Amino acid sequence: MTDTAPSDLPEKGPKNRGWKRPVFGAAALLLLVLLSIAYWQRFSLANRVVADQLKKYDVPASYTIKEIGLRTQRLENVVIGDPANPDLVAKIVEVDISVGFSGAKIKVIRANGVHVRGRYDGSKFIFGALDKFRDLESKKPFEFPDLAVELKNAGVTLDTPWGRVGAGLSGTGQLRNRFAGSLALNAPAMSGGDCSALGARFDGRYVVETGQPNLIGPLLAESVNCKAAGFAADKAKIAANVRLSKSFDRWFGDVQYGAHAIKIGANMLTVPRGKMDFDGSTARTNFNASVDSAGYRGPSLLIRQLAADAKGHVDMLPQGIAVSARGQARLLGGALDGFVLAGIDSLSAQTQNTPVGPLLAKLGPAARRAAAAFDGNLRYDAQVGVGGKTALLLDAVALSTKSGARLTQTGIASLGSKGGGWYLASPLQMAVAGGDLPTAKLALRQGNGGAWSGVMELSPFAAQDASQQRASLSVSQLAFAGRPGGAWTFNGAANLSGPIPGGAVNGLRVPINGSYDGRNFALLRGCETVGFDSAKLSNLTLGRQSFRICPDAGRPIFSSGQGGTRFAASIPNFAFAGALGSSAIAVDSAVLRFDLSDGFVAKDIKIALGRGDTQTKFNVAALNGRFGKDGIAGTLSGGSGQIANVPLLLDEAGGKWSYRNTILALEGSTRVSDAEQVDRFQPMNVPDMLVNLENGVITAIGTIREPTTGVKVADVDIRHVLANSTGRALLAVDGLRFDRRLQPDMLTPLTLGVVANVVGTVSGDGHIDWTAKGVTSGGKFNSSNLDLAAAFGPVEGLSSEIIFTDLIGLETGPGQQAKLASVNPGIAALNGRV
Repeated sequence: MTDTAPSDLPEKGPKNRGWKRPVFGAAALLLLVLLSIAYWQRFSLANRVVADQLKKYDVPASYTIKEIGLRTQRLENVVIGDPANPDLVAKIVEVDISVGFSGAKIKVIRANGVHVRGRYDGSKFIFGALDKFRDLESKKPFEFPDLAVELKNAGVTLDTPWGRVGAGLSGTGQLRNRFAGSLALNAPAMSGGDCSALGARFDGRYVVETGQPNLIGPLLAESVNCKAAGFAADKAKIAANVRLSKSFDRWFGDVQYGAHAIKIGANMLTVPRGKMDFDGSTARTNFNASVDSAGYRGPSLLIRQLAADAKGHVDMLPQGIAVSARGQARLLGGALDGFVLAGIDSLSAQTQNTPVGPLLAKLGPAARRAAAAFDGNLRYDAQVGVGGKTALLLDAVALSTKSGARLTQTGIASLGSKGGGWYLASPLQMAVAGGDLPTAKLALRQGNGGAWSGVMELSPFAAQDASQQRASLSVSQLAFAGRPGGAWTFNGAANLSGPIPGGAVNGLRVPINGSYDGRNFALLRGCETVGFDSAKLSNLTLGRQSFRICPDAGRPIFSSGQGGTRFAASIPNFAFAGALGSSAIAVDSAVLRFDLSDGFVAKDIKIALGRGDTQTKFNVAALNGRFGKDGIAGTLSGGSGQIANVPLLLDEAGGKWSYRNTILALEGSTRVSDAEQVDRFQPMNVPDMLVNLENGVITAIGTIREPTTGVKVADVDIRHVLANSTGRALLAVDGLRFDRRLQPDMLTPLTLGVVANVVGTVSGDGHIDWTAKGVTSGGKFNSSNLDLAAAFGPVEGLSSEIIFTDLIGLETGPGQQAKLASVNPGIAALNGRV
């Protein structure tokens, strides 16, 4: 083995490490010296850093540095921008600065009492000198700088095209990415187009997440008003959760809203509550909104609960705001004000005894029941343009009432609003049925000039009154045209059945054409044909017939307005046929003039009662009458006629007549004459004739008087049954005295040349009977101490009882006897018997 001796040379490692210690020590000492110098020069260094930043962006500013650390400096009384009208002022600002190889930069700002001024010109935000911290040439929208801040009592005043908005903000975080604080907004008066809002304010949270500001909290407004649209809201409240884009030019979120009242024209929503989701920008905002609950009060309509939803958008145009929405509305507990239907009750009372009386009596309660409680729904599409111009499409309008009545819409109707008024842009078709209401259809349309037109159709509507009289009404194709507040015209026809005073009419066909100008109503200006299927007036029954009715004196047949109510007509060649009781009747008149106030006048009337050879016929030259509370009354003149086949003629009849309680009565005078070509008795007067027609029976009583002297000849009592054309006439002669004033030839020409110079008294009774087969007559008359001159000589003291087998023909039967005190045919005979 070979041993190796230790080396005497020194080791290299420790010697090499020893030279570094002085180097690092010197560097550390130098750093300490530099830091000491920087610390002792911190005020000037901080000032240069801040000044460099302001100079870099060319931002005029003033401030006071109160305290400076290595990383933080405290500034007070900071003013940025024009000192006379600064864009930013701050009471205290603490700035944290980070220093790196690239230089120093602001990292965190803590501020108290900051106030910023700016404006929004409709497309971008402008903050004066503060805008120099961003690239103004950039097409990118405004966004906050990338700074971390701690704000206390910070505020912004922002001028916009709609008004000034003030904001207060306190919070901490990164302005651009993550910030949380409390925000208060105040807009005392805002306006856009014709809309304005007073006392608007917001008090909630302001949060920035991923660069998007988010507003959470309630937005309140004392009032909102859009005059052209007629919109106003009182004490509106919106609970908002609104998120804005980084540049504040887009927004989305949801809100819940409410108000004390919202008015739209004459309509008002009371205590509305609802919600809305939206997503939009300064150009357009899309929304999905709903009214969850609200009451409604209109000029004549109340709704207990109203709900609606809408989906659409709001456009912010240079000329103003435009809104488009589509949705549906539902109502519960609707009710019409009572005064809307008050006119039906009044009209029902006035028409109680007319064919429409039972109909209106049924319609009034049915309409009130339907109007007292109803529910409904509809679909709509609305467009509200600049200046309040509105277009509205209605579809599926339907109302259902607790009474069972239904109102439905068919098709789509288009409405518009312009200049404060609504107009119908397309036809509206509605139908009503159920609940004891008439089944009706209505089609409405409106022309370019604002005039309305339409067609109404009414299915048969029936009712009964308290006395079980039935009435019905139907209207086919009633066309009408006009404009609200102006004149209206209408044309159609109605079929009517119902009661009339003392009877009823069925199937009355009445034309309906006329006009209404807001003050005066006129019906039937020209001649029209009116007909009916049947009619009954007391015991008068009429079958199907028609007649022509014309205006009187050039005025409408019916008119009502400022000059009162007038119903006057003229019916030329008026004629009808029917039955009076069980007897046939036919009436023909040259002209009939009717006036509701003055009554009626008929000329040249011909009346026929019964049929065939047994007809009772009367002719009347003139007949007039007036309607009263108890019936009809008037006068007649120029009457003439004949009862059945009785050979007696009546003429020169006249007097007063009346029709009350189904009784036709005549009180007047007439003349009676012989119906044969050769008179068997002279014409006689009946100056006090009383005639009644009741239950198909004619009765008449009166006094027959000789027309020259006025001497009473006999009392007459007549009875005629129209049903079988049978009757009788009773004559009572009570002490008829012949003398120089009255001679038998004045009563009958048959005594002429037979007797003369008759002096004495005659009494007795006679009768005339008639049936459909013929006429018979008879009588018994007595004379006592009758003096006369006969062809065979003078007679004195004639006493006899004469029985006539034919009173009208003055024929006597065989076996007649007469006692004579004396007769002198040349030789006197005394106390004889013939």
